[in-house]
Amino acid sequence: MRRFKQNFIFFALVFLVVSNIISAQKGTSSFEELKAWKLNFIIENTSLNTEELEAYKCIFEEYENAYHSEIWIKVQEIRKNLRQSFDTITTSSAAIYIKDFDSFEIKGLQMKHQRNEMLLKKIRPKEVLHILYQEKRFDREMLNRIKNKSKKSN
Repeated sequence: MRRFKQNFIFFALVFLVVSNIISAQKGTSSFEELKAWKLNFIIENTSLNTEELEAYKCIFEEYENAYHSEIWIKVQEIRKNLRQSFDTITTSSAAIYIKDFDSFEIKGLQMKHQRNEMLLKKIRPKEVLHILYQEKRFDREMLNRIKNKSKKSN
């Protein structure tokens, strides 16, 4: 019951943060707020000791920032360009877009692999596995919130 109350309080706080992000972006960027939300979610749902927690925070921050700037922003830019020219795109341009997407996906996987290797050097393997599971849970939770929000607006 105690765990349920903690999770309920956590999700209530998360909901408030997300609502604030969506309704008004003031101060920090939505990326920074989402990153903080993700970090708190993972920390709340894992059993890292103090030393592991500090190592995780550093690795998390470094990886998330690098992935955002080196992969996410660039892929979003490609998608935006593709949407604008989708109806008039040539075959050769389409092939270039596909190759670009593939190269970013490969680079993202390489970055994640390197991050996981760093985690395994600093954190017990079972806890690293638990972190990876919590990342998937967080992503699923975010996707569900986005789906539910779009259903409500329709």
